[in-house]
Amino acid sequence: MPPSLMKVCIDNEWYELSKWAPSHPGGEEIIGKFANQDATDAFMSLHSKDALMRLKRMHPLETKENVPVVDKLDQAYRDFRARLQKEGWFERDMYNEMKNLLPILGMMAWGTYHSYTNPVMATIALSVAMQQAGWVGHDYTHARESGFCANLAPFMSSGINGLDRGWWSNKHNTHHVLTNQVGLDPDIHNEPLLFSFVPPPALDKHYRKYQPYYAPILYCFLFISWRIQSFKFALGQKRYQDLLFKFLPGYIWLACLPLGVATASMLLSGFLVAIVVTLSHESEEFSFDRQTSFVKMQFNGTRDIACPDPITEYLCGGMQYQLIHHLFPTMPRYKYPAMVKEVKQFAADTGLKYNSSGVFEMLAIHFKTMKRNALGTKVNPGAENFSGWTDLEPFPLPRSL
Repeated sequence: MPPSLMKVCIDNEWYELSKWAPSHPGGEEIIGKFANQDATDAFMSLHSKDALMRLKRMHPLETKENVPVVDKLDQAYRDFRARLQKEGWFERDMYNEMKNLLPILGMMAWGTYHSYTNPVMATIALSVAMQQAGWVGHDYTHARESGFCANLAPFMSSGINGLDRGWWSNKHNTHHVLTNQVGLDPDIHNEPLLFSFVPPPALDKHYRKYQPYYAPILYCFLFISWRIQSFKFALGQKRYQDLLFKFLPGYIWLACLPLGVATASMLLSGFLVAIVVTLSHESEEFSFDRQTSFVKMQFNGTRDIACPDPITEYLCGGMQYQLIHHLFPTMPRYKYPAMVKEVKQFAADTGLKYNSSGVFEMLAIHFKTMKRNALGTKVNPGAENFSGWTDLEPFPLPRSL
């Protein structure tokens, strides 16, 4: 994108970001997608107070060009977020952090110790530990304000699951601010193995009609897929020190386990993660036309999962509150249950629809959606003219949480 187009509106000020964009921790591309637009809500949702102060030090442009008019709904969301910030909803406490961390470390230790003597139970323990490490690593990477979380994130993500924080941020942050936007959200494009909507005939595949049945098999390869991409990303950036000190210890640990336990643990943990994040998004609204309202986009593109028991509640790792997470990604995940009441009230006050379904209902909805996309023949009018189809990543990439 030409430098002259890297002008973004944040908090009622225009900023020229073309020179700074290449050093953006979340990647340069995401800034270009908000060129000449209001990115206030997208920016505030993912960044810390320190990042906002750094932005202010860049000095806004001195221009007579008007800033975009803030919609009534968007202003209501900004006021809502400001109130929650003032009330301390985004603050973290060590007690709840330890409640998340210690069970993971315990399962890892138990599974590793019993991997040769009780491989089946060890595989289950390690799979759940890997899945939960993924949830915690995800939460910690969003935790911009907490030094403790930021320092521990590489261990939870890279050390245990081999996931690169930079790769994940580039992909995941785009998904957060452009949720279910066709051609913009990388998480809804799993072609050519999975189709979230009917493709143009030239790009269709004969096996699409079978996707409801083979999709669960692909879900198992989620963590393996992410490991491969993380390694390629870090290697491409020549971050050899990270590969040596953050990634290698985790692979040494895996190499010490029986091959069957190590492999099965990665496959099962990948499935456990994929099924949660897929349920909460794939059956929601997709848009071929760019949506500009951040809050409306999140309500349209996500759905909460009502867990019926403590086991499913734990396994979902906070991502059952997917709408709440998308509205406030930097909020600690253990605040989400109490936030349900607040978000429901906000939805009622603003005329938005709060979507939530039980686990088994969500599974049924997901299967019906996959089947509809598999057997459908009517191409969405927006898809016929969508040029981005030919540039899609040809490897299955179920959602990045």
